[in-house]
Amino acid sequence: MVVKVMQINSGQKFGGVSSMIFNFYKNVDHEKIQFDFVAPKISSFSMYRREIEEMGGSIIELQTSGNFIKRKLQFFKRLTHLIKRKKYDVVHINSGSIFLNIQVSWIAHFCGVKKIITHSHNAGNDHELLVLLTKLCKPLLEFGPTDYFACSNLAAKFMFTKKRVHNKNYQVINNGVDVQKFKFNIDDRQKYREKLSIQGKVVLLHVGRFTSAKNHQKLINIFKCFHTLVPNSVLLLAGEGELEESIHNQVEQLKLQDSVLFLGLRKDIAELMSTSDMFILPSFYEGLPVVGIEAQTNGLPCVFSDSITKEVDLNDKENLFLSLELSDQKWAKKIEDMLVNSSFELRYEAYKNILKKGYSLVTVGKILEKIYLNE
Repeated sequence: MVVKVMQINSGQKFGGVSSMIFNFYKNVDHEKIQFDFVAPKISSFSMYRREIEEMGGSIIELQTSGNFIKRKLQFFKRLTHLIKRKKYDVVHINSGSIFLNIQVSWIAHFCGVKKIITHSHNAGNDHELLVLLTKLCKPLLEFGPTDYFACSNLAAKFMFTKKRVHNKNYQVINNGVDVQKFKFNIDDRQKYREKLSIQGKVVLLHVGRFTSAKNHQKLINIFKCFHTLVPNSVLLLAGEGELEESIHNQVEQLKLQDSVLFLGLRKDIAELMSTSDMFILPSFYEGLPVVGIEAQTNGLPCVFSDSITKEVDLNDKENLFLSLELSDQKWAKKIEDMLVNSSFELRYEAYKNILKKGYSLVTVGKILEKIYLNE
């Protein structure tokens, strides 16, 4: 008998969590476990619709619309109908929003789902009011879920009650990555540098949706300072999002058009990492960034903001955590110094450290399979 799992998240843009879930689905035994990828409106997995359907899964978009009240009524009605019709064995909520976790877990509970997993992937919010509401709503998440997962202890602290965190009554599930896919490849490096016409350049990389949490504005200002120090440098930006146009404008105002490449939503992040010399992530907050694990698998030296949990620090000799209070000039100088002192040869062996520390997709996948199958 095949275990039917609903994977539900609220994001409409494909990001690190979506990537991890999709890669796990690719490697799961489809004769034992099948996924439905469900979204309240538009699914972030649409770009992989053909591959998902070929593996026996499906993408289900509830397509809610209208004002807030109307959307919520549609969501409750359509999700309830879907769960009852499909008779899911597991509902796995992969969202940084406590509100979605509460809604889905309650609906699943009342529909009789036996295993309901709330999975925190976030450690902050753009709006102070939402941060406050998250704190107030934590007790409501104590009703509904059967299992409590978090990608990091910081993500658990953000979403779960103080009592649950204090008693460690939750499970940290590492953000697994496809180690073989993301390990450094010199052939990809040469091919992509030629393809992007950046041979001989110092290449900085950022991967992330264009949202305020990712702090692209500071990233561009940092690169402006770095480009002054290292004129032979380029910045690659992979991703899309609502703030992309404003960042385009900032790049034009700083006259960096020839040195900042907007690459859009990509399926070749691993190749872009092999192409690059350093990974930069100055986010205001992260649960535990999947892309940070991928970058370290590739052996990229990484510069993170110190608001990101240190749990992401798997290659400590090659990573740096900097305060967002530091000036852009100091960030740029630290990046330059780190590049000078980094060892290119270490990139070939970096993936072994990720394997050893339990962040391989295979390792994490086996843990999730056992949970889904109640083994």
